[in-house]
Amino acid sequence: MLILLLPLTTICVALAGFYVWHRQLIRKRLFEVAEAGLSAFSHAEAAVAYARRPIHEAGEGSSRKRAADELPAHSELRDRLYAPLERLRHHNDAFGELERAAFNVEVHFGDEVARHLREPLRAYNRIAVVTSCRMSHTELPAPGQVSSGMVRWWESVVYASGTKCGDYSEGGSREVDQLSIDMARAKAAIETTLRPYLDAPTFGEFLFPPELVRAIRRVGSGDGHPQVNANVCEEPQRPRQRAIPHIAPTFRSATS
Repeated sequence: MLILLLPLTTICVALAGFYVWHRQLIRKRLFEVAEAGLSAFSHAEAAVAYARRPIHEAGEGSSRKRAADELPAHSELRDRLYAPLERLRHHNDAFGELERAAFNVEVHFGDEVARHLREPLRAYNRIAVVTSCRMSHTELPAPGQVSSGMVRWWESVVYASGTKCGDYSEGGSREVDQLSIDMARAKAAIETTLRPYLDAPTFGEFLFPPELVRAIRRVGSGDGHPQVNANVCEEPQRPRQRAIPHIAPTFRSATS
């Protein structure tokens, strides 16, 4: 009897060891992807916050291409407008790292998490477009310039607000810092999804991950199988047609 149980015990131990090794490999990979995603997002977020400072230092904006007939007064103004985009371009490596991390997060955690992770990249593009609009606005004559409300909206995108709800403009209306709000929402969603994978799991969570437990519960409760309506497989009944009464034709003679 013991001779028969020995091979079965060996097989069970081998299967258990393979399962533990497989779980350890998956957990390690998820840890690496989550750590890289959180780190890349933090670096890109810090780069966006640094670029949106409303302070202009001497020498900033000098890396842009200048026109041959550009006046010194216009050069100083355009340098000031170009400074936020120049700060972002100094951190192109951080945004490239974020894009690579977003691809891995998309594979392991889904499209929704990757979309939140790419929020600093969308902020980069919005600042670049608004900076181009602001620099082009200085070249327009007075009749072709945009309204003051549009200029304030451009400034709310390029420069960070002093409060969470925005700063008051000269007219008394509050300019909402939507870019900071979107960044905060994306950060909260990423922290909720990726942060748990950086913590050491318990023995039960390691052997039986929450995803496996939820799948077993769905199968046990019958929710894992789609419910099919019995009437779907039946042939649809045709509507009854009203019987048309048969009326015999009557003929009258020509003489009547």
